[in-house]
Amino acid sequence: MSKNTLIHKARAHVEALLKTTKPEWVKYHNFEHAKAVAKASKTIGTACRLSTEDFEGVILAAWFHDAGYVEAIKGHEEKSVEIATSFLRENGYPQKNARVAACIRATKMPQNPKTLMEQVLCDADISHLASKGFLEVSELIRLEIEHRMGGKLTETEWLTMNRIFVAGHRYHTDYARSKYAPQLEANLAALKERLNQLKHRKTSLPRRKAK
Repeated sequence: MSKNTLIHKARAHVEALLKTTKPEWVKYHNFEHAKAVAKASKTIGTACRLSTEDFEGVILAAWFHDAGYVEAIKGHEEKSVEIATSFLRENGYPQKNARVAACIRATKMPQNPKTLMEQVLCDADISHLASKGFLEVSELIRLEIEHRMGGKLTETEWLTMNRIFVAGHRYHTDYARSKYAPQLEANLAALKERLNQLKHRKTSLPRRKAK
C-alpha cells in the first residue's frame, strides 16, 4: 500500500469514527482538530526535513492522536494508540507501529517528546496557541474542561488558567519556536488585557451601602 493511500484511509477512518461516535461534550478535539494537526504536522515536518518514513509516521499519528476522545478525556492517549494500532495492523503497515504510538503518547500533557518525530507532532498539536483565532478556539476547550470538572469556570478563572498555560508553553522544534513566537506573544498579551479589563470592571463597580 502506498503512503498516500494509507494516509488517505487513515483520514477517512478517523473522520468516520469522530463524526459518528464522538460524544456531545467533545467540542474541540474533533475531526476539524485532527485535520488542523495533520496540516500543521506536514508544514513543521517538511521544515524539519523529516525523512519520508518519519514524515509518514507523523502524519498517521496526527490523524489518530485524539481519536480516543470517543471514549473519555482521561487516558485518551492510550485509547488513541489502541485505535491507531488496530488500524495499522488491519492495513498491513510495516513494523513501525511503535513509533506512531510513541508520537501519540508524547502529546500527553505535559509534553515530553524524545525524538524529532515526536517534537513535530507535539508542536502541531499545540499550534493553536499561536493562531489568530486562538481566543475563539480556546472557548471550545473551556467547554471540555468544564465537562471534565463537572462545573462552570468563571471568566477570571478561565482567563487566568489560559494565561498561565500559554505563558508556560515552549515549542520544541526550531521552526515552531521561530514561526509561532510573534502570534503566541500577541495571544498572551490579549489574555492579559482581558484579565486587566475584568479587574478594572470589578474595581470600578459601585459598592453597595451597608443597611
